[in-house]
Amino acid sequence: MNPKSNILCIFEGEKREIQYFKTLKNVYFSELSILVCSYGNDIYELYKELKEDEDLDVIELLRESKNVPKNEEILEGYERDNFNQVFLFFDIECQDDQFNTDHLLSLIDIFSEETENGKVFISYPMIEAIRDIPTYEEYISHKVTIENCTGKKYKSLSVNGLQTFNDPRHSSKEDWNQLVKINVEKGNYITLGIKGEFINVPEQKEIAVKQISSIAEENRIFVLSSYPLFIFHQKTSNFSF
Repeated sequence: MNPKSNILCIFEGEKREIQYFKTLKNVYFSELSILVCSYGNDIYELYKELKEDEDLDVIELLRESKNVPKNEEILEGYERDNFNQVFLFFDIECQDDQFNTDHLLSLIDIFSEETENGKVFISYPMIEAIRDIPTYEEYISHKVTIENCTGKKYKSLSVNGLQTFNDPRHSSKEDWNQLVKINVEKGNYITLGIKGEFINVPEQKEIAVKQISSIAEENRIFVLSSYPLFIFHQKTSNFSF
């Protein structure tokens, strides 16, 4: 049996998501034992698997993944009880043929508590949102059209902003602190319509409901990064904006 790990973090993909996370782990969570693995598919495939077997343990689902066979080795000896907290990181995939607002909200309900099934954090439109910052001032209201949310288009567009954040793997703690600040403010702006609010992070469902409304009304979505919100969720007392 492996020693008990405090946190399990589950990512949609195996490359960029984990690369970025390793940097923020070193900056904010170096004292914790965090195990990382990938689901290897999008949030709607996860929903389908869970609905086919509502008693399915997410750890077993990962262990048996055909998309990421190395999960079996990563999770060898681990059960759900070995983790104090479980977090999942996914993209909204609003341009995907499988995009379904009811399924999205249902999955957020399933993964709403890190000490139970797990807590999901969603990037809008995808992981590259973390570097899509035109300027600090413009970022608060910055949106992208659904047409531009496809992987190829958005990945290209997301590097046109401040060069500081083009590769978060090389960002300093000061840079990461700034990312936390502007994403916390933006999360509150999306849900409350108020700028300059930093006290709380809105719940993922509150954000999703507002994003769904934006898609329906404008065919656009607010750019918002999940990692900074996760940092603030875990380390709120470290920040005084």
